[in-house]
This record gives sequence, structure tokens and C-alpha cells, in this order.
Amino acid sequence: PVIASSAKPTIDYCSVGPWSGWSECSLTCGSIEETGVKFRWRSVTEDALCPPPIETQSCTPLLSLCSDTNDKCIPEFGASYQIQTVTSGFDSPRDVAFHPSPGLHLGEFSEGRKFHPDQGSEEAWVLNGGNHSISIVASLGSEEYQTTISRRDRGYYHYMINGTAISFNQVANSGRTPDRDGFNYFAICNDNANTYLNTKEANYFMGPTLYNSDPTNGNTVNRLGGTCRQEEPCYFLHSDMLHEAPVCIGIAHDPEVLTAYGNVYWAFDATGNRNTGQLVRFDFQQPHGPGSMDHSVAAVRRYVEVELIKGAQGV
Repeated sequence: PVIASSAKPTIDYCSVGPWSGWSECSLTCGSIEETGVKFRWRSVTEDALCPPPIETQSCTPLLSLCSDTNDKCIPEFGASYQIQTVTSGFDSPRDVAFHPSPGLHLGEFSEGRKFHPDQGSEEAWVLNGGNHSISIVASLGSEEYQTTISRRDRGYYHYMINGTAISFNQVANSGRTPDRDGFNYFAICNDNANTYLNTKEANYFMGPTLYNSDPTNGNTVNRLGGTCRQEEPCYFLHSDMLHEAPVCIGIAHDPEVLTAYGNVYWAFDATGNRNTGQLVRFDFQQPHGPGSMDHSVAAVRRYVEVELIKGAQGV
């Protein structure tokens, strides 16, 4: 008879490096009742029997009070909160961002409708993946004047197709000259391989699209591509587009103040190396502006060592 041993095999062939130092706590300030996470790492061969390369520990914030001198903190949901329906009428909403200058885009009158930018606290821009549009919730929080209007790119089948993420440049007073300031610009991600509404074979010539939310200077047009009058439907006209990140599912503006225009965005390219997604840094630099198609001025950096995993369908 063969007697199986219950002892675990000895791991004597793993190459295990020394531990790194502990990282800083993921929470830098807050109540001592809150806990964050810190970690350390070491190099380990990829054998399944080897010990894990990462170790984590819980940690508490070093500071009990958080200072917010730059207004960068966002209040976290507390122990109790309420969720209310603020507005409806969206079509597969994927992301929401708040305009840094409420009322700039719509003004007091657009598409034959009156708006009240001096009412309400904020203006929410909801990106709809279902009908390739953006729903603008104006005068958010005003019981009397809150309203929603939707518009999309005139060439939405390429520039605003299956949108998944939206991010504004919210850096006011960056020190840049007005003609070089990307404040109030926004960029979106398109979760599409450039199929033109499934009418063509995918060619992966796709990436994030940049817009100037100021409606003047050709940034919005009518259905014929001309100047959009106050009484007719308006469409976005993109300021720039880069094509190195098809199936993009996440984007965030970089609030740096070192580049000339401030049009730096970080994107999640789900295509990546065809196995895992990758992180891509897009600097649109000087946008070509509405009506132009010159996409040659930009700086794109792909961080192949950063592997990103796309969640399940709908996540």
C-alpha cells in the first residue's frame, strides 16, 4: 500500500528576494477609527508553491484632521446616507462629471430653451453610452429650474461612440495664457474599436476625444456644420482626438501645471497587449481646434508595465 504524506512540500527552490520597506498608509488623515492599508513587496519566482510577493497590513492615519487648503478633498459617504433620484431620461449612463464653470456651455438660452445658470449648486454632465450623447443637468439642486438637455457630437459614430468616461480640466488660475489654457475642456473615452456603428470592420483607429465646452468659436455647430443659432439644435465639435487607445474605458485629467496647455489625460486602454489593458498618458498639447483634422501634435506614452484588468460586462 502507498501511504500519502500530509506534510506540505518543502519550498527549497524558490528565489525570494528581500522585503521592501512598508508603503505609506492609504489614508493620510482622518478618524483613528478608520483603517487604511499599507503594503510591502519582494521578488519571487513564479512557481505556484512559492510564498506571495506582497504582504499587507492595516494602518491608521497619522493625522486626525484633514486639511483641505486646495479644495481637493471630496467628502466620503458617512455611516448613514440617502440615495435619491435627481433626474432621469438617460440612456445607459456610464459616467458623470461636474462642470467647473456651470452655465458656460448653455448660457441663458440654447436650443430654444431658457436656462438659469445662477440657480442651483452645480451642473452635472452625464455620459450616455446607449445613445452616444451627453446629458447636461443644469441648475442641479434647484427645485424650480433644474432641467436636462442632451447633445452629442455631429460625428458621434466616431468621436463619441459608446462613451464610458468623461473628465474635465478643472484647474483654474493655472498661470497659462488664455489662448493656451485647457481650463473647461473635457475629454471622453470611447469603448469601441472604430466600427462606425457596426457598419464597418474594426480597424482600432480609436482613442480619447477632446472638447472645449465653451460654445463659441465653432465648438458647437448646427446639423449642417454651420454656426449654431440659439433656436436650433446644437452639436459638439471636437477640438482634438488621439487614436492610440481603442476600447478605452476610463479617463482622468492630470491637474499638472507644467505643460504648455494643460491637456494631459490618463486613459485605461482595454485593448492593451490583447491580454491585459494598459495605462496610457495622453498630452494633446496644442489642440487642432474645431474644423481641423490635424492630429499630429501630441505626446503619447504607454506604460506597458502597468497591467490593467477590465471588469465583468457592465462594470
